[in-house]
Amino acid sequence: MLTHRGFSAWITVDDEPLPEYLVAVDESSHRVSCWIPGEEGQSFTVWWQDHGGKVDTCSFILLDGLAVPGRFLFGEGVSSRSGLRSSHMTEKPFVFTKVPQEEDSAESNKDAGTIVVKIKRVKRVAARPSNPVRPVGDVAASGKKKVGDLCVGFGQERSTTLQYHSTWSVVPYDDPESEKPSTYVSFVFRYRSAEFLESQGIAPDVKQRMAPKLGEKRRVSSLPPATLAAVLATPSPSPPKKPRLEYNRPRLTEPISIHDQGAFATRRTSGDIKRVASWKDAPSLPSQGVVIFPRSQRAISTTNHNSFLPSSNSSETSTLSDDDDDRYERSFS
Repeated sequence: MLTHRGFSAWITVDDEPLPEYLVAVDESSHRVSCWIPGEEGQSFTVWWQDHGGKVDTCSFILLDGLAVPGRFLFGEGVSSRSGLRSSHMTEKPFVFTKVPQEEDSAESNKDAGTIVVKIKRVKRVAARPSNPVRPVGDVAASGKKKVGDLCVGFGQERSTTLQYHSTWSVVPYDDPESEKPSTYVSFVFRYRSAEFLESQGIAPDVKQRMAPKLGEKRRVSSLPPATLAAVLATPSPSPPKKPRLEYNRPRLTEPISIHDQGAFATRRTSGDIKRVASWKDAPSLPSQGVVIFPRSQRAISTTNHNSFLPSSNSSETSTLSDDDDDRYERSFS
């Protein structure tokens, strides 16, 4: 976007502003110029804006020297033109095209290859009829250009808004004694092909501008590469380990009570004990167990443990003494 003296102008293709190169400002003539790329077949729109000068203005557009009526702005706002009116309800769009063979001429045209926007400050005085519609050719103007060079032309006719029946008569705002209003500011767009601008060093090389720099790698995050890799490689957190159960197993030398004889411990023989003990309930039989009796010295027999039991035919009675320290065991069923 070119800006000077409270006004701006720019050119768009497909609703995108064209890049501007080598912008230059001529303060003496109040003119701003630049270079823009163009491509054959592209339709374009010319835009301009009043940033709030609070003075009425009228604008004119020159396409390769051909004057195209602009629009009024009443002290502020934005306006545009994208075509030249061909009838009261139709227009032909602005397009970049190539110089045809029949238009090749040696005639000099200083405005060839340029799009110029001129803005004049005016005072509206009275209404008058609209300008008559002029016939439109295929190209804007002829000039000293080679066949095949880029120029401004007009596309296929299309419908547009109905032309107003009247317009305004104006007088100069800055110099009321003058017959015609002078140009307050002008914007000059010199268009050429992108290849020409690159070859002349006016525009940077498109391939070089789009190629990635060596040694640079795109990151998917603002994190450093090492940190990002560590984050992506980290699995989900594992649940905390359950505390190992502590069990105080009985010492082997401790006596086992006869009341606990129905429960026996089955233990692992491995040194790495994952579980301290697994318990199984042994079946209890009503006629099986261990009985401990005190033993009398008169009933001691070294040859047969069953000889101490009195026979049913024996007349000798066994006497059991509670004071004896010796004991014996007998299994019965």
